[in-house]
Amino acid sequence: MAKRRILVTNDDGLAAPGLVTLVRELHRTGLYDLRVAAPEKEQSGVGHCITIYTPLFAEAVQLPDELDAIPTFKVAGTPADCVKLAITHLFPGFNPELVLSGINRGPNVGINVFYSGTVAGALEACINGMPALALSLDVPSSGLWHFTLAAELALPIVGATLEQGLPPWTILNCNFPNRPQDKILGTKLCTQGLSGFKEYYVEEKPEGARRRFRLEGDMRFVDTEKDSEAIKLREGWLTVTPLGLNLHHVTAGDALKGWKLFKT
Repeated sequence: MAKRRILVTNDDGLAAPGLVTLVRELHRTGLYDLRVAAPEKEQSGVGHCITIYTPLFAEAVQLPDELDAIPTFKVAGTPADCVKLAITHLFPGFNPELVLSGINRGPNVGINVFYSGTVAGALEACINGMPALALSLDVPSSGLWHFTLAAELALPIVGATLEQGLPPWTILNCNFPNRPQDKILGTKLCTQGLSGFKEYYVEEKPEGARRRFRLEGDMRFVDTEKDSEAIKLREGWLTVTPLGLNLHHVTAGDALKGWKLFKT
């Protein structure tokens, strides 16, 4: 049986433990033909930014140990750059059946998905007609990051997506609880909510005439819907949320039909 073709990227950088652990777990199954294209340095919070005004550099590199034969590039760009470049130039003749972005160090729920380079990597695949998963691991309360467990829990989602397919122009945004397996309640299909970081700037000592600011933030849970991914993740569920490319707000559109502006 032919191996299924998977492209892996992330926004934490090529050396990040989440990416290496995910690739190692995929490789261990023997089921997948893998390619990796990831940023050469961390790109968290860049959203769907792409490189336009400067050249985009890519260099072939090797992953560690038993992964060294997997074709891999580090890219001096964003996750969206990595996916765009990987499917057009870096791996000739390799047409991914699935793109994985992650495993991110920290959750991507609610309004945070708009800032997320991890989600953007998956959405870039979606824009190019490829199914994709964004994979993120919640912040631990104990200080221990359960990347290996998250990679293991990702395998059934990867398998189901390849077997069942996704609706057109859709990705799955998956967030893993950062806790031991016996503390994880299961897998839950969720909706995107409005929780996210309440951000603020801390002003630091200026540099000459330039004022200097550092962005900080605290997670705020504002959702009341029982199936919101932020709420379910906090309860201990592995959350899976379908996201698409269309930002049109149907309810708002119906409300605006009553404006006199649109009746003339």
